[in-house]
This record gives sequence, structure tokens and C-alpha cells, in this order.
Amino acid sequence: MAAPTVSPVTPSVAPEEGGRFTALRGVPPWVGGIVGVVVIVAVWWIASLTLYQGSGAIPTPPSVVARFVDAGQWSATLNNAGGTVGSAALGYLWGNLAAIVLAVIVLLVPPLEALANQIAVVSYCIPLVAIGPVIVIVAGRDAPSGASVVLAAMSCFFTTTVGCLLGLRAAPRTSIDLIRAYGGSTWTALRKVQLISALPSLFAALKIAAPAAFLGAILAEYLGSGGDSTLGRAIIAAQSQSDAPQLWYLALVSGIISGLGFVVVGLVAKLVTPWTTGADVPAGAT
Repeated sequence: MAAPTVSPVTPSVAPEEGGRFTALRGVPPWVGGIVGVVVIVAVWWIASLTLYQGSGAIPTPPSVVARFVDAGQWSATLNNAGGTVGSAALGYLWGNLAAIVLAVIVLLVPPLEALANQIAVVSYCIPLVAIGPVIVIVAGRDAPSGASVVLAAMSCFFTTTVGCLLGLRAAPRTSIDLIRAYGGSTWTALRKVQLISALPSLFAALKIAAPAAFLGAILAEYLGSGGDSTLGRAIIAAQSQSDAPQLWYLALVSGIISGLGFVVVGLVAKLVTPWTTGADVPAGAT
């Protein structure tokens, strides 16, 4: 009896991963950003010429761009932005410093963790719009930018506290045990291991905190803080005059400044923590 003939099995060819998106793999990331900006501007332009042509609530892009090329407008904007950025930077400094100190205290004194968490959550849950007028009144005329600094600090306190705590607790346990085995104290482990391990998470929180602090400062100015030469007062003036192009121009300027803050902190993070980006560690940094 003849043995049955077994036909060879042809291996199935798996479809190429990515499929129709394979051609997009070599496209630089910035191309997607440019395409996104073009789409947003196109939708903005169409909406201004169709849905809001009668009311003028949405101005056309050229009418807003015209404010950017106006020298007099830029001079006034830079003057106003100087006060807002100064208050935001001061609040950013104090808010992040308080957050880092609180995170370190929690790490050194664990029983205080519940109290620290309550403080951080309360600072995050209190509506800034509700507490802002109270702070403006408390600051008074003696400290016209006091409320701007306080709201800027409150805007970034919670984010930095959480990021710093996560980073400090992410330190390698074996390294901490090694320091303690050689007689090192908790403070030594904090300086040698935990603070260094916390830097990536800390800078990630600081990047988010930069735009948040700027937003807090503008909100305080909108509620009456900061004096007359601020972006918040400029927004109030444009709103009272129903000047839609000016409002959109100021909104874009505020967005650009917030984005610059995010980018600057990111560049500092790359310099301070090059190992998180795959860059070479400078000689002598260890």
C-alpha cells in the first residue's frame, strides 16, 4: 500500500506591520505639527467667513496677524507682558520651592504624609476664580502684584508636589540599602540617590507647571491684581471695547509665552538630566 502523499505547507505571509501607514514612518515629527497648524488656521478662517461673519466674534486670521506686525502694538504688549511674566516667574519659583520642600519633608518624616497630601489636594481643589478676589483684597494696594504671585504659586504647587514625590519614591531600593549598609543616614541616601532619581519626574512636573503659573498670574490680573500694565488688564480693555481681533491677538500672545515657558524648562531638563534623553553625560558629571 503506497504511503499518502503529503503536500508541502506554504507558510502564510503576515501582512506588513503598519500597512498603509508604512509610508509615514520616515516623516519627521515637525511635519505633523505644521499640518495641524494649517488645518486649525483653515477651520478658523472658514468659521470667521461663514458662521461668524455677521457678529465678528471670530476675526479673520489676517486681522489678527496685522496686530503682530504693528510696532506700536508690540511695544505695548511687551510692556504688559513684562509685568505678567515677572509675577508668574516669582509665583513659579515660590510654588515649586514649597512643593519640593513639602515632598522632601514627607520623605524624611513619613507620618506627615497624610497631612501633606491634604494640603496639596486642597490647594488643587480650591477654585482660583473663587479665592482670587479674596487674595486681591487681602494683598491690597501695598502689594498690587501679590495676588498674581499667590495664584501663580497655587497653580503649580500640586503638580510639582506629586511629580517630586513620585520621583523620590522611584529611587532604586538596592542603592538605598547599599548606602545604609555602609552606615549612611537617611539624609545621605536622599542626597546621593533619591534626589538624582527624582530629577526626571521633577522636571516633567516643572514643564507642566510653567504654563500653569502663567495662567494663574493672568487670572489674578483679570480679577484686579497687578496694576495697569499687565496682560490681564489689556484683555479686560479689549473685552470692554468688543475688540475681537485684539482679544484673539492677546490670547495668541499668552499662548506663545506659555509655550516658551514649557520649552525653556524642557531645554533645562535636557541639560541637567541628559541620561533621560539618551545624550552623553558630560565628563565629570558623575
